Amino acid sequence: MEMNQGRIIRLIIASLNTVFILSFIAYKVFEFQDAKALVLAYEDIALPNIFINDLDVSNLNRDEIKAMIDDQIKQYKERKIIVHVGEKDFETTLSQFNPTVNQEMDQLVDEIIAIGTDLELMEQASQIKEPMRYEFTVNYTYDHDEVEKWARMIEKEVYVEKVEPKFEMAGYGILKLNEGQDGQLILTEELRDMLIEELDISSMDPIEVEANVMTDPRERDIEQLKMINTKISSYSTDYPTGIPRAKNVELAASKINHTILMPGEQFSYAEKVSPVDGAHGYVNATIFLNGRAVPGVGGGICQVSSTLYNAQLKAGIIATERRNHSLPVSYVPLGQDATMADNAIDLKFINTLEYPIYIHTYAQYGSLTVEIWSNSEALHGITYRPKTIIYDGGLKADTTLYGYNADGEVVYEQFLHTSVYKKKTH
Repeated sequence: MEMNQGRIIRLIIASLNTVFILSFIAYKVFEFQDAKALVLAYEDIALPNIFINDLDVSNLNRDEIKAMIDDQIKQYKERKIIVHVGEKDFETTLSQFNPTVNQEMDQLVDEIIAIGTDLELMEQASQIKEPMRYEFTVNYTYDHDEVEKWARMIEKEVYVEKVEPKFEMAGYGILKLNEGQDGQLILTEELRDMLIEELDISSMDPIEVEANVMTDPRERDIEQLKMINTKISSYSTDYPTGIPRAKNVELAASKINHTILMPGEQFSYAEKVSPVDGAHGYVNATIFLNGRAVPGVGGGICQVSSTLYNAQLKAGIIATERRNHSLPVSYVPLGQDATMADNAIDLKFINTLEYPIYIHTYAQYGSLTVEIWSNSEALHGITYRPKTIIYDGGLKADTTLYGYNADGEVVYEQFLHTSVYKKKTH
């Protein structure tokens, strides 16, 4: 009886093992079939958890992935680029810079679809159920030369040329100041580099760049120039009209007209009127050379420098460089002339007043006038006049500048120079 019970138990156990084994085999077959079905479901489509530029391409087929990439590229091309220049904006899109995608798209899509295909069936199924994260990036390149071209266009658009202040006579004795304007500019290279730095970041976000606007300031202080309100001195000489010399006088006078000198600034007559040659409008006329009157280009320009010299002295300004002619001239008193020769002789002076000065010159109908304008307080109520003592048979002249107050009293005296002339030879 006991033997039969033992056999029955062993048979039961054997039966249970068989059932377990068969169940296990059935389970494995089912699991395999389930895995196979799952893997087949992902044939030719991307596995889960795959991203391109943070966009989920999971479960997409080749065409859908390509369409998504194409849409990405289109969005790249439509990426807005804005440059702020002060209150003005310049806008474009990346497409202007000819963007191209770095990757080969078909190759990228094949790589995405092929993820997991090198694994065993069960491993593939496991990858689908508990996927790893795969990230791909589509980058672009663009034409740097096109970026520079756009930056240069902006530079031209915003460029404002500097205009220096200028005085004009609005009527007889009425001086008007045209204040001009400061210049404005940006640097193409700087703007280009700023744009490239932003463009090198692959993003869909708009690019906004604030251009560095630079000011090209006027050289003259406008507030100081507004202080010029009075003609403080004037001197006139006559010249014969209808001869070549008249043209030189009028041309030289026009070259020193509109001159502005700030306090402490130096004036050079030679710099203003040179080069004295035919190419610059001067003609042949009589000049003095080693005590002789001879033909030469520019004859007559020394009348302008001499007229200016006398106006300058009447403004209480002493020359830092001046030389008399070799022969006496008729248009100014002896000892009060100032000659000029290219690269050799010049009339120079520094504005020693506390205010700016403006030189207004006009020559027409045989009359040359040089006016010096400044502030009404520039001369402090002093009237300046040069006086000359002539001796040695009219070949020498000592010149002194005097200043007189409102009562006619001498309050200033300064010896200027001794002028030595030659006898005229024929």
